[in-house]
Formats: sequence, structure tokens, C-alpha cells
Amino acid sequence: MKCLRLSLMYATLTLAAAGSFGAGLSVPRSMTRASNADEIPTVLFCDLVRNPLLYFDKTVQLTAVFTQAEEAQYLSDNDCPLSHDDQIGVGYVTSNKQASDEFNKRIRLIGSPEYAGRAVVTIVGLLRDSSRRDFAWYRYRFDIVRFESVFHVTVPYQGDLQTGTTYVAKARCDARLGLSLAVPAAMPMHYAMRIEWTNLAEFPELRVGTRNSRERQIVFSVLSDDIRQMTANRWNRTVRCKILKVRVRPRIS
Repeated sequence: MKCLRLSLMYATLTLAAAGSFGAGLSVPRSMTRASNADEIPTVLFCDLVRNPLLYFDKTVQLTAVFTQAEEAQYLSDNDCPLSHDDQIGVGYVTSNKQASDEFNKRIRLIGSPEYAGRAVVTIVGLLRDSSRRDFAWYRYRFDIVRFESVFHVTVPYQGDLQTGTTYVAKARCDARLGLSLAVPAAMPMHYAMRIEWTNLAEFPELRVGTRNSRERQIVFSVLSDDIRQMTANRWNRTVRCKILKVRVRPRIS
């Protein structure tokens, strides 16, 4: 993924920004827990976009998919897909340098190879009746006051590995092969593939010989995918992955 234009964002954190990453992803309803009665109200992103007049200039907390495009950002949820003209852009409310630094830290994290420009975020902010029709294109803007949390967007592993994607998959610990995916990645003929687990040492439960370590469900991000031609008819593929979580029992819903 091309390097994000962070220098541009540093200078324009108080401006609106918007971008596109397909139709977006659904936000689990379990991630939209209501705040305490005396705290900022929590709303569903879909309720906000369907009834914007109820929320203009009101501070709320919501969870949505944050997508970083080349020059700007979006909020979305696949439960309520938006047209190009109805997109929700992103702005930032910065009161001091500490707040700006925190925003930049979160933006760099989401723009890293581990997240590849998309994340499920819980944020506090205000919906603005403000649109743009230039390199950023949206109907309304959500001004973020602060990030409460940033999580990976995960998808079930189905035999394909793509850089910047976070997967949920079954994995096996084998004395000869080490940690490997229960379902091998699909490969063309004459390709040999190796997965490098960059932080395997941080997960002792995945060591061979550990009780119940033969098969686990893991969550991992693909950091890079390097393919090199070795001979006229042979290629080597090295995929670098970072393990994020290990679950005791394989269970993919």
C-alpha cells in the first residue's frame, strides 16, 4: 500500500476529510454498548445517517468502520451502505497539541501495514451539516473529538492471503512444519510458499508440545507478501504475518 500522506493530515486536522474503501463493513452490534446515563450518549452509526437532523451538532459516541483513502477518510457500516453523494466525511476537533498528537498517532496506526487503512473505531464527536464536492466528496461531516478504541477489521480466512487484511483462521502446531494454517493458501503451479510469523515467540501456547496446542483459532494480519522468481519455472513466496490473538477452541461463526 502506498504511503499515506500523513504530512498533509498533520496540517489539516481541523479540516474535513473523506475517502472510499468499497461498501464498508458491518459493525458488530455488541460494539455499540450504551454509555452510562450521565455520560455521552451512544448511538448506532446507521441511526445517525438515517436521521441526521436529530444529531447535528450534538456530541455522541458511535462505532463505525474508519477508512483511509489516499487523501481523506470515511466512516461507514455495511448495514447501511451509502451512495457516493451521501458519504460521511471525517473532521477533527483539536484544542491543543496533545490532542493533535493523539489524532496523528491513531491515523498512523490505521495507516500502518497491519491495518492497511481501515479499522473498526469507537469515537466521540459531532455530526455537522457540512458537505464537500472536490477531492473529498461527502454529504455530512463527522468531527471526531477523540478516539475511544481502534480494532482490526477481521474476515474469515478462506485460502487467500492479501497484504493489509486481518484474518480469523484455524492453525496447527506441528513438530516438523511449526505453526501452519489448517487450510493451505491457494497457490499457482510452480510456487513454493512460506509464512513467517513475526511474533510467534509472544504466544507460548502455540509451541509444539503444549497441551491442546495441536489446533487453535488465531487472528492474524498479513504485513507483507514477497514473490520472487527463482528459475524460469519456479517462484518463491514469503508472507509475513503478525499474530494478534489466540483462541483456545477453533470456532468460526
